[in-house]
Amino acid sequence: MTMGLAAEKIYLAKIIAAKTSGSISMIGSGLIIRDVILRWHRRKENQFLPIAQHIILSMSIADLFNSCFVHFLGTWMVPKGDITISDEKYPIPLAAGNETTCHIQAFIWDLFTIAGCSSNATLATAYWLLVCKEKKENELKQWKWQFPLVCLPWILGLVDSFLYVIGFNCYGFTGGWFCGAFVGVDSPHIGWRNWLLTAEVGLINTWIISMMLMLIKFVHTVEKRSSAYRRLVMKKINFIFSSFATS
Repeated sequence: MTMGLAAEKIYLAKIIAAKTSGSISMIGSGLIIRDVILRWHRRKENQFLPIAQHIILSMSIADLFNSCFVHFLGTWMVPKGDITISDEKYPIPLAAGNETTCHIQAFIWDLFTIAGCSSNATLATAYWLLVCKEKKENELKQWKWQFPLVCLPWILGLVDSFLYVIGFNCYGFTGGWFCGAFVGVDSPHIGWRNWLLTAEVGLINTWIISMMLMLIKFVHTVEKRSSAYRRLVMKKINFIFSSFATS
């Protein structure tokens, strides 16, 4: 078996692995969506979902579509062509799409990736508001909180997708198993697009880590206060018992 043929088989295995993991992710996201909807229907008078469940539902919808169109369908939406592996050209395995399906897949990848990642940041923000700022669920149901926490990630995803995939035609086969607006795409705008996407992901991760650290700090502070209070109570109890013992 030549080096090129071995690399081609490894590449085919990666595509099959992506379809398998995409299928598992679709099942998991579907079960989460089902669970949240059932919980919502069980609530009295179909009251509004708690903010955390609302965001988790939004994230699961984004993951479901991303897993389906990008990872499960994968190269089935990629135009037929060649890929260079170990300096040799081979047909893209299982490629069965055209330019239109590639464009659709890139748009979906961009939209649901940005929406899903941003929803992770808003979920961390929601927990910070609930725990550290002691916001009530009824307060977070107001539109001024629903818009940035639930709607904004989808708006960012739509703006990003329309700007790069539709506006600048910054999309194509990434060299992996799907079409997207990412590294490997042959476009004059892909350089600064990759830079901006890296900045977006870095900003989102920085925000999530910041929220987590503030949550940890808050819980640690509360725990220290609680421990100090327990020690004070134990001292008073010991003092009372020692007073009885000496009287």
